Amino acid sequence: MNLYVIKINNKYLNRIIRYNINIYKTEKYNNYFLLYLDRDSYNKIIKYKKIYNIELYDLKGFIKYKKILKDNIIFFIMFFLGIMYLILLSNIIFKIDIRTSNKEIKELVLKELNKNGIGLYKFVKSYDEKEKIKKNILNNNKSKLEWIEITRKGSIYIVNVEERIIKMNNDSDSPCDIVSLKNAIIMSINAKSGSIEKKLNDYVRKGEVIVSGNIKHKDEVVSKIKADAIIYGETWYNVHVSYPFSYYEKIYTNNSSKRIKINFFNKNIYFGKKYNDEDIKEYKLVYNKYLPFGISLERAKEVILIDDIYTIEEAYEEGVKLAKSKLLSSLPKDSKILNQKKLKIIVNDSTIDIDIFFKVYENITDIRKIEE
Repeated sequence: MNLYVIKINNKYLNRIIRYNINIYKTEKYNNYFLLYLDRDSYNKIIKYKKIYNIELYDLKGFIKYKKILKDNIIFFIMFFLGIMYLILLSNIIFKIDIRTSNKEIKELVLKELNKNGIGLYKFVKSYDEKEKIKKNILNNNKSKLEWIEITRKGSIYIVNVEERIIKMNNDSDSPCDIVSLKNAIIMSINAKSGSIEKKLNDYVRKGEVIVSGNIKHKDEVVSKIKADAIIYGETWYNVHVSYPFSYYEKIYTNNSSKRIKINFFNKNIYFGKKYNDEDIKEYKLVYNKYLPFGISLERAKEVILIDDIYTIEEAYEEGVKLAKSKLLSSLPKDSKILNQKKLKIIVNDSTIDIDIFFKVYENITDIRKIEE
């Protein structure tokens, strides 16, 4: 309800009442009264304000905020335009930092970014648009780029690039052997050219020749060619992991948003995306402890929270998963685990230490040039 609070001298109260006005509430002080009136009652007596020394003391309800808005309309308009300008500036890129020491790769990536709509003084891209641009750049430069990541930090795009390193030019006719990349048991040989020196299930040491580029006749080298083959073998690894019984992790996703938060009578209204779990940085734009509202700019990052307490058996299972993940992340993508065996388990107060032996199927192909 909208109420007008008027201040009136004690001696005039009885005279005011005779005007048949509705008084919702009365507060008495030493020399004056505060009367709470509706709009009609206020309009009846306001014309006598000079006679009875009536003063508008306060307003209650929506009308109070309407008056504040009316009295400060220029401030609110300028403030709103300032917020819009701030949001506009915060969504424009003013710097692109390509992190690679190779000038040629840096120029290539900068050209590709511009081609895909990322450049200085352009608007930032959404997460989906950014992922699509990364795929386009990699697909268009398969022979030069291994990996690219585009991260936004304020008005800066940080671009991390990994150049594709080709050990040997396969189009070259330089004579070479196919050798073992590591100690292994041979499980598969797919040879296109060269002389096969080893058989399936043979044990080979690192650097040992499997397919030779030396073509022999009666133990004499008659020619040297480029051997071409892909070899897979069984390899072995010991992996140690230490896994906690109480596990907490905060995983940041690639999702983030900027939004405006308006606090009105302790209720928050958001203009922008909100996540279930998030990290927030808040910048107060309008705040005063005497006002019932405030306006803030929030930067939110989506997080996934993991908070678990494990038994010994559960911690062991999670530790094995972690060991597998650590191992496979260090191997070529087409590798797979053939077998595993626990070697040692130590249960501590807060962690379990596990040593695991793995048999792995992986590509053991390596190229070694034949010296003249």
